[in-house]
Amino acid sequence: MLTSLLAFIVAIGVLVSIHEYGHYKVAKGCGVKVLVFSIGFGKPLWQWQRGETLWQIGAIPLGGYVSMLDERAGEPIEAADLPRAFNRRPPLAKMAIVIAGPLANFLLAILLYWGLSLSGVEALRPVISFVSSGSVAEKSGIRQGDEVISVGGVPISGWDELQLSLLEKSGGAVTVPLQLRSNTGSDRSISLDLTHLKRDEIDQQLLSRLGMSPVPLSLRIAQITPGSAAARAGVRAGDQLMMINGERLHGWQDVQSHIASSASQPLLLSLQRQGQVIEHTVIPDAVVENGLKIGKLGFAPEVDMHAWQQQRFMQDFGPLEGLQYALEKTWQGSRLTLVMFWKMLTGVVSIKQVSGPITIATFAGESARLGLSTFLEYLCVISISLGVLNLLPLPVLDGGHLMYHTVEFLTGRRLPPGAEAFGQQIGIILLLGLMSLALYNDIHRLFLG
Repeated sequence: MLTSLLAFIVAIGVLVSIHEYGHYKVAKGCGVKVLVFSIGFGKPLWQWQRGETLWQIGAIPLGGYVSMLDERAGEPIEAADLPRAFNRRPPLAKMAIVIAGPLANFLLAILLYWGLSLSGVEALRPVISFVSSGSVAEKSGIRQGDEVISVGGVPISGWDELQLSLLEKSGGAVTVPLQLRSNTGSDRSISLDLTHLKRDEIDQQLLSRLGMSPVPLSLRIAQITPGSAAARAGVRAGDQLMMINGERLHGWQDVQSHIASSASQPLLLSLQRQGQVIEHTVIPDAVVENGLKIGKLGFAPEVDMHAWQQQRFMQDFGPLEGLQYALEKTWQGSRLTLVMFWKMLTGVVSIKQVSGPITIATFAGESARLGLSTFLEYLCVISISLGVLNLLPLPVLDGGHLMYHTVEFLTGRRLPPGAEAFGQQIGIILLLGLMSLALYNDIHRLFLG
């Protein structure tokens, strides 16, 4: 809990500081007087004066702001300072100041990805090491050991790219063409059927929902659920599965298939235990999943560590290659954020995907526990999302202000103050609604899973 809280404060502090510093730096460059630079909202916990700007840290670490000299604020302004008021700057200058915050977030992601690339990036080959029995992947023709060469005709080289590509293409009555290479080296094409996906199934767990996993599973049993059918029959952790009902097993998918189709029916397991072959008759418990009765034994396999190490590889980049990698990763993240946001607006993806501070803190803590590089990658993801969100044409966000100043630039006239005020009110209502939804989803995940 403490790790998550500290990681959250660090993440938000860094991202908000970078975002607001973008506004600040360009405002100063455009001749605007900056009055306050605040990280956090609410009562100031710490303040210091630097030049003409008051710097402060607020009590609520959920954002920040840069307050600039502006006649519309209603405060008296000395005549000498009037040319430095934000509202008196030309439209292009105001547009540059507004867009500088989101651009700073994109720049941070690019620099972090670039730095990470120079020390080597660990990646997973897009190999389907396990296919769940009866899954969409199996029904579409994907087999254990297949490597995905391309999605929709676009070549891919890693597991992350496979996930991003399928997330972008999910939603509606669609099938996605995949080019596969089997473990024997032969290529073939299949169509992955995504037509039966529900709205709340299009998320970061998409590939596992489709029945695909990069993790190779061995036939050795890692753990037994107490009181399960396997435990009652005398199966032990460490036993090596060899045959079921006299049929040799070639992978965990064979085990899963036998058990699932044998609810309440006896199965003869041939096991190797401490160099000896023993047999146990087990009767899988009958459970109902997705309206179907299937068998469950209550054991889980070990990961095949040798095969898992072969799945992972290091990508080494030179400075220029690393910069290209960073730009591509930032573009991919930005595009996916926009695509998923659009799908939520159009009802293709469930609004349950909207996350708030609790989820962000949880993932920040998990990434921090996995190491500095993982935490920095998570910072990149959140920084990109923050940049994209702020560019949306919603009043009170940078994108809304950018829209106002663009209209001023194109027409030569500012929007009437009443129109801007009305837009701000609508924007605040929408933003509060979005924040409430995010907090509700966070609490629902926290207590109901």
